[in-house]
Amino acid sequence: MNPGILLSAAALVGLLATALLSTSCSHLPPGRAGSIAPAELAHQLRADVQHLAGDIGERNLYHPDKLETAAAWIEGEFRRMGYQTVRRLPVAVRGKDYALPADVTAWNIEAVLPGTSHGGEQMVIGAHYDSKVQMPRWNAHWPPTPELPGTPGANDNGSGVATVLALARRFVGHPQSRTLRFVAFVNEEPPFYQTEAMGSLAYARKLKADGFKKVRMITPETLGCYSVRSNAKRSFIAPLLGLPNRPDYVAFAGNHASRHWIARCARGFAPHATLELRTLALPAVVKKVAWSDDWSFWQCGYPAFAVTDTAYGRSDQYHEVYDTPEKLDYGPMAGVVWALAGMVGEAANDPAGW
Repeated sequence: MNPGILLSAAALVGLLATALLSTSCSHLPPGRAGSIAPAELAHQLRADVQHLAGDIGERNLYHPDKLETAAAWIEGEFRRMGYQTVRRLPVAVRGKDYALPADVTAWNIEAVLPGTSHGGEQMVIGAHYDSKVQMPRWNAHWPPTPELPGTPGANDNGSGVATVLALARRFVGHPQSRTLRFVAFVNEEPPFYQTEAMGSLAYARKLKADGFKKVRMITPETLGCYSVRSNAKRSFIAPLLGLPNRPDYVAFAGNHASRHWIARCARGFAPHATLELRTLALPAVVKKVAWSDDWSFWQCGYPAFAVTDTAYGRSDQYHEVYDTPEKLDYGPMAGVVWALAGMVGEAANDPAGW
């Protein structure tokens, strides 16, 4: 995750100056019945995060073998589930722009479940599978320092990829009214964030070029932190966003233009949830007000939001070498994924339309 709002003091000032007029923020209590996730879901989430962040570890274009290992594993998982349409989609990267030795091709990995009555309408559930390379502390984009260890990315974003895989397993063989696209995006982390090499931007642009007009997107992004974490460096951030520091909720966070999509999904999520849901729709007053891969879909006019534990605002493990699998809270995470499954099914079959 790269909540760019945190990177620029000027952006923050601009946000706070306009927030009272144009920010939507609300919360919903957890559901009461039918919201307990099966124990095997937590075990599967743990296994998937362990494979990505434990067995593979840091994975990005500065560690290309590990990035390819992760891509091949995700592709294999989609195929083992039984999806008939599984594709690698290329993302061109100019080497000289990112201190790489040559131009390279990175890969988005996609599995598609075609819709039935409204198959032309697309619901994208996608998370990035790369992890962050070491970057200078005061320059978020340049230059990368791959000789130093980066993060293994358990929460950011092994947890998001594990969630996409869990939802893909839930829906395989069960077509919904609208088409479901499960995607693992490459190149979300700096120095690729909000550049032409960002995998989700290439993906959203392809949907636009292919003529898809009704597209909605959800990105699971840092979903495994629900116990108290050290926040000595980050304790001031969450309150600035109107979010509490305590770790007993999940947030749907997007831009103001996506507020109706956020609200629609919140109504489908809350009845199944065991955690409080917070929703946040911020005005994009400057380019840097963004969360993650949802930003790419905003550029193409598609509503999108991040589902997040907001660890970037309350955990010092965010983007650090100690973002490791054993620190995640898989029981609460399973509850979030279980509620997301109910939400996706409702949204994909909404008779009122989008």
